[in-house]
Amino acid sequence: MSVINNIFRKEMRWNRSSFIGWSVSISIFIFLGMAFYPVLMQGDMLKQIEVMFENPFMKNILSAFGASIDVLSSPLGFYSTRNAIFVMLLGSFFSILLAGKILAQEERDKTAEFLLTKPVNRIEIVGSKLVAFFTYLVALNVIILGVGYSSLEMFKGEKSFRLVDFLIHSFYSFLLMLLFGAIGFFISLLKKRGRPITNLSIGIIVGAYFIDALSKITPSVDKLGYISPFKFVDSSVLNPEYNLVWWRAGYFLGLSLLLFALSFVIYRRKDISI
Repeated sequence: MSVINNIFRKEMRWNRSSFIGWSVSISIFIFLGMAFYPVLMQGDMLKQIEVMFENPFMKNILSAFGASIDVLSSPLGFYSTRNAIFVMLLGSFFSILLAGKILAQEERDKTAEFLLTKPVNRIEIVGSKLVAFFTYLVALNVIILGVGYSSLEMFKGEKSFRLVDFLIHSFYSFLLMLLFGAIGFFISLLKKRGRPITNLSIGIIVGAYFIDALSKITPSVDKLGYISPFKFVDSSVLNPEYNLVWWRAGYFLGLSLLLFALSFVIYRRKDISI
């Protein structure tokens, strides 16, 4: 048990700086993004937005992403349309990069042989590292939740928003990040000698977002969007019936658990390069 605890503490220590950097960056982005909301609500700026929606081409593009005058005029609608998508992207980058290196680095740093000689099996090694990953992912989302809520309260003005809708949308974001983390963890085990998957990870997320965006803009390829995890995040926060849809949550949780389970199986049978 002491060895497992040591593995967990080591991972928490090694990834602390990265976690702090991502947390601060995302928090600043959220705050500055919401600080623009009162500016948007000024008469001249809002009129310019209305003129932009009069352009059929721009209206189709913005509407595809859930943007409208009513949505942008709402503090939570503005947050989910402008802020949340970038928060999901940045949070997903953090998740997939952390998960992609947390186990592979043992091979890359030539410490796998030393670790496997300890009185601990491979399942316990993977489990300890995943606990560290989950701890940081949950901590990041708690920070995002706190900063997001504080920013909404600070800049909403005289308007209001439903807290439960904000929490549901934030949970969708967490599930998205969890899935990308599972993808990164799984892919890292397919690489030989713990090679970094940084470029591949970024490509996966950017590609998934591009596919989702293309499916929203082009109705003829709408079904193509279902291969992207972004498609399953419900951002219609102003819908009176907005809630957590079980099949959407099941998609994220089921696929994540499947990838983590396959990762356990692969690591048990994998020839570790030393």
